[in-house]
Amino acid sequence: MLSPAGRAWKCGLCILLIYLLAAYMSLFIIIIRSELQILDADGAVFVFNPNDGPCLLEGTVCSVFGDPVPHAVIVIQGRLHQADNTGSFLITGLDSGRFTLEIFAGNYAKYSREIHLELVTNSPPIKYETGLWPPREFLVDFHIFLKDSGEILGITGFANGTEEPIYIQRATLIGPPTGEVIEDLLHDRDGFNYYAGLSSKLAVTEKPPQKALIWPGRMWQTAEFPPITGTFNPGLYSLEVHYAFQKGHELGQYRVLTITDHLDLDKDWKHPPTRPGELAP
Repeated sequence: MLSPAGRAWKCGLCILLIYLLAAYMSLFIIIIRSELQILDADGAVFVFNPNDGPCLLEGTVCSVFGDPVPHAVIVIQGRLHQADNTGSFLITGLDSGRFTLEIFAGNYAKYSREIHLELVTNSPPIKYETGLWPPREFLVDFHIFLKDSGEILGITGFANGTEEPIYIQRATLIGPPTGEVIEDLLHDRDGFNYYAGLSSKLAVTEKPPQKALIWPGRMWQTAEFPPITGTFNPGLYSLEVHYAFQKGHELGQYRVLTITDHLDLDKDWKHPPTRPGELAP
């Protein structure tokens, strides 16, 4: 049985523990409710303090090629929101006026753009010229389709996110199941001249050690590759791109970037628009 002094000591200890727990919880709530710095956002992001303004912002986050970017993080007016798996988002309670829209996605460069919010539903385009760019150097787009006639055709695109030209030496289409090379989109069927003809800014060099397509800095471009006839298995197809900066090209040392897409049957092929573009200064 505890003495009066022991009971008093035990009671004091309990009070101290309760006080420390309450202080810890209060500090935790203050920290969480205050502000959260995300990545390299220009300002603090307020998590639990939503605005109650009259404006609404909605849209779909896409790359410069127009492909949706899932789960991108959107920051505006100190608010944080995450797009869904289709790249779509909806943010309510925003104030009207001119604000900076920031977007973060793992495989893309930080996006920052001034937009004006009006007292209506605001839907700024985030694709093509105003879409997300590659983080440091090179982004490849690739989509492949099968016509019911047995031909395969598709879309390829390149985006150079640097200020330096990139030399594209090879773009090889590879099919399942054994990784068979179907066609080199540059070396076969006069592909170099086909791609160079898409823009006056593109050029072909035939100087040793390798023939290459010169892709300028801060430029993107998509194009259809010509139909290919044959027997094609279902499954994943790959585009293997060999590229280098000038020094690597002169040494014949190329990096390899591979992107895959599932062969889809398209009974009513409609030519998608090819949209060239450069990053605005």
